Amino acid sequence: MRERSLYTLLAMVFAVSRLGYYLLGVRFDARPVLHYYQFADPELLKHRLFESLYFLHVQPPGWNLYTGAVLKFFPNSYPEVFHLLYFLLGLGICWSVYHLMRHLGVSRWLAFTLSVWFIVSPGVVLFENYMLYEVLVAFLLLVAAVALVHFVQDGGALWAAIFFTALFGLVLVRNFFHLAYFVAIVAALAYLFPARRRTVLLCAALPLLAIVGLYAKNWILFGSFSGSTWMGMNMDVITAHQLTGAEAREFVNRGVISPVSLLDLGSPIASYRPYIQMPARTGIPILDNCVTSTGSTNFNCTAFFQVQRIYTRDGLALLRNYPVVYLRSVEAAWFSYFLPPGDFPFFDLNRPKIHAIDRLWNIVFFGQFKEANDRKELRRLAARGEGTSLVLYTGVFLMIGLPAIWLWSTYYLVTGVRRKILNPAAAILIGFLLVNITYVSAIANFLSSFENNRYRFPLDAFYVILLGVALSRWSGEKISGDKGCSALE
Repeated sequence: MRERSLYTLLAMVFAVSRLGYYLLGVRFDARPVLHYYQFADPELLKHRLFESLYFLHVQPPGWNLYTGAVLKFFPNSYPEVFHLLYFLLGLGICWSVYHLMRHLGVSRWLAFTLSVWFIVSPGVVLFENYMLYEVLVAFLLLVAAVALVHFVQDGGALWAAIFFTALFGLVLVRNFFHLAYFVAIVAALAYLFPARRRTVLLCAALPLLAIVGLYAKNWILFGSFSGSTWMGMNMDVITAHQLTGAEAREFVNRGVISPVSLLDLGSPIASYRPYIQMPARTGIPILDNCVTSTGSTNFNCTAFFQVQRIYTRDGLALLRNYPVVYLRSVEAAWFSYFLPPGDFPFFDLNRPKIHAIDRLWNIVFFGQFKEANDRKELRRLAARGEGTSLVLYTGVFLMIGLPAIWLWSTYYLVTGVRRKILNPAAAILIGFLLVNITYVSAIANFLSSFENNRYRFPLDAFYVILLGVALSRWSGEKISGDKGCSALE
């Protein structure tokens, strides 16, 4: 079968699988647009989009630019439009996973099989029908990887421009991807390809200037040279949130932390008013209104800067006086990192409709032999000292397999480069996959502790690609001359 025919077949399998899930009752969940903190007030996105983006500070503006553009042009039918966009992103992810495996020498049918296995899995479908940025981040990472391997192969400026545009999109959408991340990749490519250094620097220049401009804007307006001011809130997640109720009250009574740390993160501003002074109004709704038009908390409200400072001060005090709280955070983070993708508490709209399929998938492929009703149940089990049995509630196969894939791929890359058996394009691509897996996993697991399988999801495609390479090498496949090619070739 011709290569192009396999891309067509992948598209057909993808479409049929989505129809099957639709018939089972899966629908696109656009509710987060109205209530999640990642979204600015929908009314402001519709009517004061650019002003709101300019003064947005709890996260980079790209995600709300994307959301606001759809809300502005399709105010009544935005769920259907987002559904269509996510469907297309999902198809792009499917093709990209296959395409990258072929470029790494994985045989057609193994690459096809793994791509199908990945794209029809319940967890992928649940994320694809959930209005948050994981699917877009996964797509941008894969586009960057595809552009990078083609740039290394032919040196075309167009591929370099696509690569840096995809990285720019990541920085604008997700605060995981920092200015330092972008600069490090630019520096690495400029060093590794001295003959193409001018192309690298020219193609990276405009995105880099825009990122620096964003950081400078936040520094001037909000005193934070960053793409997001959320770190103050996150300090509570990795410190005070890990205390038991009795521990928290004891530290408050001792004056180590403030009563603010007894409040759940995300509480309405009224809960914090005894501990802060409400700032003067600026005349800018996204900074003045602490409650959105949908009744949700607006963390862009300037009053929350005082809350962030309290959380930061309390978090640092706990790190000095009771560092075990941070160890608890890291433990919980890695536990949830290895959970199957479908085991996510906010899939309440769609997961019940395919629970039997997802549960079977999680047992067979991910080794999740027990299932908790929610994350609070897991905390109760941990509090009762049932730490050993807790392992059965996460993905045992993932806990073993993902580190094994990372370790083997690192060994394969290092030995392949030393022995000169890996061509430059394959080596750079594997290195890019490993760097992103390492970087995102470290940021997620050392700076958060709750939704870490969601944070891992954009990396799952990279793990599948590396699994394909490992299976090819372990099976001793000899596929010289069987070169991967794109659907357009």
